[in-house]
This record gives sequence, structure tokens and C-alpha cells, in this order.
Amino acid sequence: MPDSKHILQRWPPLGRLALFALVFCASTHLGMRLSSPDEHFSVLWPPSGVLLAALLLSRFRDWPALLLLAVLLKPFIAFPGKLPHLPGFLVATGSALEALAGAFLLRRYAGFRPSLERVRDVLMLVGLGALLSTVLGATPGVTLLAFQGKISWVDWGNQWRVFWVGDAMGVLLVTPVLLSWSTRGLEGWSRARQAELAVLLGVLVYTVHSGFHWELTTSNLYHPVSYLAFPFILWAALRFEARGTAAAMLALTAVALQHTLAGSGPFALESGDRATPERLVFLQSFLAAVGVSGLLLAAALGERRRAQEMATLLNRELRQSLYALATAQQELVRRERLAALGELSASVAHEVRNPLGVIANSVAALTRLSRPEHTTSWELLGVMSEEVARLDHLINGLLDFARPQEPRLLPQPLGSVVDGALEASLRSQPHTPRVQVTREMAPNLPDIPLDAQLLHLALSNLFTNALQAMPQGGTLRVELGLGQSRGGTPQARVSITDSGPGIAPEVMARLFQPFYTTKASGTGLGLAIVRRIVEAHQGLVEVRSTPDQGTTFIVLLPLARAASSAA
Repeated sequence: MPDSKHILQRWPPLGRLALFALVFCASTHLGMRLSSPDEHFSVLWPPSGVLLAALLLSRFRDWPALLLLAVLLKPFIAFPGKLPHLPGFLVATGSALEALAGAFLLRRYAGFRPSLERVRDVLMLVGLGALLSTVLGATPGVTLLAFQGKISWVDWGNQWRVFWVGDAMGVLLVTPVLLSWSTRGLEGWSRARQAELAVLLGVLVYTVHSGFHWELTTSNLYHPVSYLAFPFILWAALRFEARGTAAAMLALTAVALQHTLAGSGPFALESGDRATPERLVFLQSFLAAVGVSGLLLAAALGERRRAQEMATLLNRELRQSLYALATAQQELVRRERLAALGELSASVAHEVRNPLGVIANSVAALTRLSRPEHTTSWELLGVMSEEVARLDHLINGLLDFARPQEPRLLPQPLGSVVDGALEASLRSQPHTPRVQVTREMAPNLPDIPLDAQLLHLALSNLFTNALQAMPQGGTLRVELGLGQSRGGTPQARVSITDSGPGIAPEVMARLFQPFYTTKASGTGLGLAIVRRIVEAHQGLVEVRSTPDQGTTFIVLLPLARAASSAA
């Protein structure tokens, strides 16, 4: 019974018993007022619905106290000013047994949910709670009155029907209100929706009151005024489901009973006359048909709404799963492609390096044997030496990409690594005198876990790219400091900014792909190696570039892993 714990089960036991006693006494007093002095039973007995709702909303261990309280209170309220006698307690016991049977069947065997948001819950409440269990209260009660001589045995069947229908109507009209509002209340309704419900109930009461107040004659006993309530019940079912429908039915019942018992409306025999039992049967049938239809429609709409919400949720989860699967598949294909490229690169580098070493040695020997005055030979040997150096650089890049080394992380200063990589890059580029370098290093930066050799390689590639982007000169700005925390871990931040032409958006999308380059003599492996090294340090590489305004590479490295890495 998970949805019965919203309101009542949060109260202390004595508070729940006091609330039940108050509601039960008020409903019993109302039921006595709905019966005339010359009749033994009421056309609508609200206490039957109150007791059944109390049992359905409470724990099993609270049932004995609720049943005992109902048996003791009913005779005192039903016969005010008189000392209760044994038959009164016996009738009250029969009413308690009918509620006990209905609640037990619904709780134990029907899988009943008090919120009434399913069609099966409404059908079970009507079948087991209203029609079947009330037989246990009507049969002993009417039989006891017949033994006492208060009713004749000939009239036993008619009185039993009145008793049974009165209890059933109490369950049909009162129990849904208590169940649905006790479990959900105003949950999920905005202020506008609450105002709409208030307007609905107000207009319903006014319309039914005006319609039942009309004077009817014997020629229009079945005046269509009785159908005025149907649009409002449909409105309540469509917009407010079980809670709104139950509240609308309670309002309709109150107005219809008041006018019918006063002798006005389509269910009174004549204007000014009190309604007869036969006419009250028509009213009971009308209220039962409207109530059951409204609750079934509300439950069906609720199930449809929840099915749509579940379908939407499942579709969203399916889309997320498909996206995750596609991403994983792309990552798997990328890894397999990189593995294949790595194997190919290692094989090519191994096969080319040995002949290249022979060529390099031969060029060096020829260079030593040749004379500078032989201009053509000297120039050709110089070209061969440069090409050998370029091929050696390419092979070294292939090997670095094909056989990545695991970094050996040791706590050490990051500033010295940045300075060393910058100086090495400045020495390797011929046009560096035309580049103005500015540095901004944060003092007292704590040591971080890093592999100085690998990080030197990564930063050298970034500095070399920045210098090559400014062949005509420019400004290179290097910043080292603390960056924003990532995942709760403080970060060291290395920023490298050049004043070159920037990077085009179409190039930015493929910037870190292996073997993709826009340089005539480039290999396309530098930035791929940079990313691999930084990610091996649990870091991150970011790029920000604006065409014609320069490019900034940002390297973020974690600070908080120094102690664990050193250990």
C-alpha cells in the first residue's frame, strides 16, 4: 500500500483515531438526518464509506481499534438521548463486519491502490466494497429488526434493499473522496489548476441547484434537468481524474439529496411533496450510474496519461542508450583504427630506420670528403642532409605515436618543464628573433605529479606549432598558474597564446586527428601525441581560436594527485 502513506500514516496513532472518531460521528449524524422518522434506514449511509476508507488507509494493526470505535460510537449517535441497547450494538457490529470484509478482500486479494488511478481499482471498489461486502451489514440488520417486530417479514425484502443500497451508496460516494484526497491531496496541481477545480465545483453546485429548484409537474417526471450534471462530471474526469471526479460527485450528491428530500427536482413525485422510497431509488440509481461512470472514465484517462509518460520516458532512455551505444561504437572504431595505424607506423618506422641510418652516415661521410668550393656537390649534400633529418623526425613521431609510453608520475615543479620546453623550441626555430615572448609564471605553485620527459615533448610540440604559426614574427604569451577545479580536483593551468592567423572552424573539428595536417612538411601526429600525453597525466587540452586573431592552447593538469602518485 505505498500510496496510502502520504498523509494519514504520518500521523501518530492517537491522532488518527481521533480524526476517525470525529469524521465517523459527523457522517453518522448526517446519515440519520437523511432518513425520515417513520423509516428505519437511510437512503445514503456515509459511515459505511468512512469506515471502509479508514481501514483501507490504515495499517492492519490499527484495524481492531477502528472497528471497536465504530461499534461503540454508532449506537450512541444513532439514538441521541437514549441509552443504547443490545440490538443497536449488534447492528453496528454487522456494519463493522461489512467494512472489515470489504477492506480485507481489497487489501489481501485484489492488490487495491487507494489512489483509484487504475480501472481495476475502481471496479474492485464497486464490486467488492460496495456491492458484495455490504450484504454482510444489510442481512443481519434487517433480520434483527424483523425478529424485534419493528418490520414485518413480508416487507423484509424491500427493507433489505433499502439498507443494502444505502450502505452501497455510502461506499460509492464517500469512500472515493476520502481515498483519493488522503493519498494525493493537491499534489501535482498548480494554483491555476486548483482555482479551476474550485470554479468547477462552484458552477456545478449552482447549476444543479438551479435545475432541481425548478417546479416540475407530473407530466415531466423525467425532465432533462437531471442530465445537467454530466458535462461537469466529464470536465472533472478529463482535467482532475479521480480526485476531481470524487469531489464533483460529492457536491452533486449533496445538492440532489437536499432538493429531492425537500420535494423538489426531477426525482420528487410532485412539487412540495416529500420524495417517496420509490422515487429515491431513481435518485440512487442516477447517482450510482454517474459516479461509477465518472470514476471509470477518470481511471482510464489516468492510466492512459501514465502510459504516455512511461512511453515518453522509455523513448528518452532508448535514445540515450542508442546515443551511448553509437558513441561507444565510434570510440571502438577509433581505437581499432589507431591501433592499426600504430602497428603500421611501427612496422614502417622499423623498416625505414635502418636504411635511413645508412643513408645518413653516407651523407655525413661524403660531406667530410667534399670541398666547399664544389658548390653544386656541397648544396646537394646539404639538401640530402636536411631530408634525412626530416625523415628521421617523421620516423620518431611515428614511433612515439605507435608505442606510447606510460608516464612515470613524480611530484616536481611544472615551471622548470615549461621553461625547458620553451627554450628548446626557440632554439629549433630559425625565425624566433622576430617573435616577442612574454612569460607570466605564478609564484609558489605546488609540485604536481608529472613525467618531465613526456610533458617536455608535449609542450615542445605546442610551442613549436605556435612559433611556426608566426613566420613573419608576432607575440607568444606563456602563462602558468592555477586553473578552475575539475571534478573537485584543483588544476594547474598552462596557457600558450600566439598572434598568428588562427585556426579555421573546419580545421578545428579535426585538429587532434592523427595524420591530419595543413602543413606541407607536417606529419599530423604532433597534436595527437600532445593529447595522448596530457590525458595520460589525467589532464585536459583545450583550444580557443579566432580567425585572424590568434590561437590559445590550454593544458590543465591535476594538482591533488601528487601524494598518491608519489607513493
